[in-house]
Amino acid sequence: MLRRPALRRPALRRAALLGVLLLVVLAGGGVAVARTSPTLTTSGPTSVTGTAASAVFTIADRTVRQVRYADGGTLRYTFRLTNDDRLPVTVRGLADSQPPSRLFHPTDVTPVHLGRGETADVTLALHMSGCESLSARAGAFVTEVALRVERGGLLTDEVTVTLPEELHTGSPREAFCPNSTATSRPPG
Repeated sequence: MLRRPALRRPALRRAALLGVLLLVVLAGGGVAVARTSPTLTTSGPTSVTGTAASAVFTIADRTVRQVRYADGGTLRYTFRLTNDDRLPVTVRGLADSQPPSRLFHPTDVTPVHLGRGETADVTLALHMSGCESLSARAGAFVTEVALRVERGGLLTDEVTVTLPEELHTGSPREAFCPNSTATSRPPG
């Protein structure tokens, strides 16, 4: 009977070593996942609401959606978002910092949960304002948006996605920019 415990010790040591090795590998994989940002892609079909007119045209390899500016209005732009990441991703909202635009200001995005490889329609809300600081007929673009996401129910991150179309609007003439003054707009 004295030999049995002696035989168990090497087996226990191997099991403990294997357990520690497994923990190291899993921890390393967790660190690798935590260091990478989720991969999200966008596509059409797309649609807009909140403007009197919109048109889509192509210039070289760019697709531009021209929308009519409505001071103080909200443009809602709907597109498809796909999770190309290994883990499920939940879009929680917009990131605090957004790419700059003179006439479009992102205010909201549809929250959505996407499993690996899943696609869902997402609506981005953009407040239209600022025409009084831009000369008439000057334009502004929105080409990307920064999203606040959660992966696997644990990791939070910010991901910038390129929109499937470049959103463009022009600053209206004075009559359609109610807060403009003779000195608020640069000449042009």
